[in-house]
Parts: sequence; structure tokens; C-alpha cells
Amino acid sequence: MLRLLLNLFLLILVATIAGAQPTDIPNAQPGKCYAKCYVPDKYETVTEQIMLRPESEETTVAPPVFETVNGQYVSKESYVRLVPESAEFDVVEERILISPPGRKTNPTAYEAVREDVLLKPSVRSYTVSEAVFETVQEPVEIEPAYMLLEVLPQRYEPVTENVEVRPASTKWIRKPSDRNCLGADPDDCFVWCLVEVPAQYQTIFKQEPIGCEGEDPNDCVRYIPVEAKTTLKPVQKVKTPAAATERMDPAEYQTITKWVLKPGTPEPAADGPGEFVVVRKKVLKKPASIREETVPAEYKPIIRKTLSKPATLQTEIVPAQYATITKRQLVRKGGFPEWREIVCGEKMTGYNLRQVQEALKALGYYSGVLDGTLSPATKKAIASFQRERDLAADGNVDFETLRALGIGL
Repeated sequence: MLRLLLNLFLLILVATIAGAQPTDIPNAQPGKCYAKCYVPDKYETVTEQIMLRPESEETTVAPPVFETVNGQYVSKESYVRLVPESAEFDVVEERILISPPGRKTNPTAYEAVREDVLLKPSVRSYTVSEAVFETVQEPVEIEPAYMLLEVLPQRYEPVTENVEVRPASTKWIRKPSDRNCLGADPDDCFVWCLVEVPAQYQTIFKQEPIGCEGEDPNDCVRYIPVEAKTTLKPVQKVKTPAAATERMDPAEYQTITKWVLKPGTPEPAADGPGEFVVVRKKVLKKPASIREETVPAEYKPIIRKTLSKPATLQTEIVPAQYATITKRQLVRKGGFPEWREIVCGEKMTGYNLRQVQEALKALGYYSGVLDGTLSPATKKAIASFQRERDLAADGNVDFETLRALGIGL
């Protein structure tokens, strides 16, 4: 209802202006004609970059690098060997008196006794048994464990956005007046209506990142452990370790006969030196012991892989994606801005109109007959030329239009 009242008010206002004499023409001169011409809105075409997909990081995986080498594996494990160490002795000589000096004087005063002399004490000694092995199949590593990396693809959600390519505006449209208009020429009676021109939009399809697949959408790398590879090889392992057995070697004795004074008998006077016997004895210097020796493991050759470089991540920047859209921006608001001097009808001869038609035809605006008349086709061509050259005359031939066409009166 409000819009209807506004249009009605504008119709009354335009009709009032059309029926009254103009009083706002600055410096109007007799003999000249003037028109307040409609000037359409002027737009300029601009381009704008709309981001369809933001800049992102693209991660790729460089796989692990292996190399084949000649290696070794344990074919017989290390073990302990027992080495018996014998006891060591020092040999000493001992002089033992077996016949006192007085025996020669009175042999009956003595009696013979037997005595065991220790030649070698009782000592420990050891015997050992070697370790016993058995052959078993053991897994031997031929490729180490490592980590694989997998980059999960980035997911995007499609979204749409309506971008304004031409703003909303208003424009004046000339329409026929009431059928009861009294003018002989239909163009004498017309009205201007102000109408709304809605904004124009272009739909843009965008992609918004929403993360990667998986439990954590912000973590786009999956780590996959790979177990080591093995093969079965025969290995000698200790079944029964070496053992030592201890024994006691008996003492060694030598029995000798000694002459000793009989009990209660006075000792006779010495008659020369007594008799001695020399006994060689062994005195323990170092007891027997067990020495442990570690026998190193034995190896055999094997070909295996070694990890020379683990898997790594490489990141590159993926530029954002844009779309170029064309927009129209309002440069100048149209309407009825000012009075312009136009060529009066009596001054516009057929020759002049033919010049106008020829100029318009040369520029591609007019394709009709060159008859020197201001026909509807001629007025339409003039109006098209004026719009494209930003000339505000709305089909009327003003001096600015003639200058643009290269025509002088």
C-alpha cells in the first residue's frame, strides 16, 4: 500500500511538472530549446576474487629406506669352561734323629719304635666335566621393526554463498499516460514511474575443511608399527653347564724306626754323633682350585636388511583456490539531474537528420533507411548511442550528442 501511494505521488508530481512552464533553467536564452532528460544509472564492471578453498598443507610420506648387508648371527652361544688347578707344594728336607749318641755305649738302654713321618698332607683335588650342548631352532632377525606412516586425506564440506554482483537500485521507466490524453502526438503524454530493481546474486560453491578421517580430525597422520622379520636358524645352546667334582687326596707317610731310651733308664754318656735319616717332605704352597674361562660365542654369516632411514613426513603448501566473478558497481546515480540544450525541431533539417543517421550507421547503431526523418528507429539508435557514450539526452538530439557524432550545426 505504501509503494502504491508513493507511485501515485510520483505520477502526480511528474504530471504537475509536465503541465507547468519550466522556471529552473539557468541562463535560458530565447530561440533555444531545452529538455530535462532522463539519465540512467551508470555502472562500471569490476572483477573480484572469491576464495573457494583456503590455503592448506599437503603432507606426503617418504617411505623408509633399507639396505642389504652381510651380517652374522650366533650359531653357538657363549659358555663357561672349568679348568682345574692342581695344588702346589714346596719340597723341604728334614733330618730326623733315629739313633741317639749314647746308644753305642749302652745299646740295651734303648728300644726300637716305629714312627710315621708325614711326607705330604691330605689335600683337595678337582675333576671337571665339559658343558653339554643341544641344537635348537632359534628365530634370527633379518629385517628390523620399523614404523609406517599414512597420511589421512583432508575432508571438505561443500557450502554455497550468494555473492551480490549488482546492488539493488531504482530506475525511472517511461510509460504511456491515460488514453484520454488530448495530445496529437502520443509522446506528448507520458509518465515516468520509479521502480525497484532487485539486487542480482551469483551462487558460489565453496569447500570448507572439516579435518581428516579418524578419531582426531586434527591429526592427519596414522602411525602403523611393522614387526621385525625373522628366520629360523640352528643354534647350539648349553643344555648342561660344565661342572666340577671335588675329592680329597690322602696324606702320604713314611714309616721310620727310631731308637728311644727305655723308660726309667738313665741316659748313657754320648759316644760319638748319633744317626740321622733325611726325609723329603712336601709342604702345601697353594691349594687346588677351579678356574672359570668364558668361551666366546661362535657366529655364522647371514644376509639381513638394516634401516638406514626411517619414514619421514614432507609438507608442501597448497595455494588457495579462487574464482573470479564479475560485479557491477554504481558509479553515478541516474534520474533527471539537469536541463540540457537540445536542437529545436525547426532547426533540425532533413539533411541534418540524414547526417545523424549516416554517423549512427557507420558506428553500427542504425540499420534503417537513410531518409532524414526522426523515425522511431532513428530515435532508438540515438538513445542507444547516448547510453553507451554516457550522454544524458534520452533520445533527444542535444549538442553534446552531435559533437560526439562529429556533426556541427
